[in-house]
Amino acid sequence: MSKYWKRYRTRHVFVQIYVLTILSMVLFSFFILTNQIGTCEPTEESIIYVSSSEVGNFSKIQDGIDAASAGDTVLVYNGTYHENIVIDKSITLLGENKNSTIIDGRETGNVIKINADQVTIRGFTIQHSGLIFPNAGINCSSNHNVIAENTFINNFYGMTIFLSSNNSIIGNTVQNNNQCGIYMSRSSNNTIETNTIRYHTYNGIGLYDSSNNNTIQGNTLTNNNYCGINIRLSSQNNITGNTISENNIGIHVPSSDNTIVGNSLSNNNIDLEEEFKTPGFEFLFIVSSIALVILVKRRR
Repeated sequence: MSKYWKRYRTRHVFVQIYVLTILSMVLFSFFILTNQIGTCEPTEESIIYVSSSEVGNFSKIQDGIDAASAGDTVLVYNGTYHENIVIDKSITLLGENKNSTIIDGRETGNVIKINADQVTIRGFTIQHSGLIFPNAGINCSSNHNVIAENTFINNFYGMTIFLSSNNSIIGNTVQNNNQCGIYMSRSSNNTIETNTIRYHTYNGIGLYDSSNNNTIQGNTLTNNNYCGINIRLSSQNNITGNTISENNIGIHVPSSDNTIVGNSLSNNNIDLEEEFKTPGFEFLFIVSSIALVILVKRRR
């Protein structure tokens, strides 16, 4: 009997050890998985709070940006912030409400200057930049940024984009800025989509100086005194599905190498103006040579 009892106890202990081992492995795996998932989600430590009433970490937006690390979010509560902001790291700048979270540049310089790549700016009213070129609500000279769901009003330019690529400008209201809504120079592969752009002295959107391969689609451009969209010395841009009305010129475009499809053009003084292509040097040389030969023969 004792012999069988010993065997039973041995098996029982073995089973206990086995069960405890399995449970330990399951718990350890759950712990590792939980930690891995946690590292992929925003944490409280990655959010910096800015409030004009001093209930956040900082009362100035620039102080919050300076304290942030790449990948952090600077969350700005409602209020008016009289600042000129420089963003030199890859962060998200998020306003509580675009109608009541206001950044005012005091008519000095750029309201926001983006120098870093992979910046997101969302949810602000951005106003009162300086009044000389290229001052703007946002001046951008970097890549892979997102500017979405903001209001730009009473700036010299709404946005000025220089030497920048792969940026997304989506769902903004850009209106009543002094010169142009969006001015882009030597910037390619950008997307300007579903914005409302109106009431500018010159252009709603202007592409200049080899700003190529950009996509402008689904925007509403109205009451701009020169052009809704003005393309100069730029090619292979896709202008599709925009509603363009009540401008002097709806779209001004070089005569080739740009795609203009599916736009609604109405009540512009000129709906579509194609730029005359200046003849090349070779063509002018041939024509001049033929004219000279004809002239010599006639004199003989």
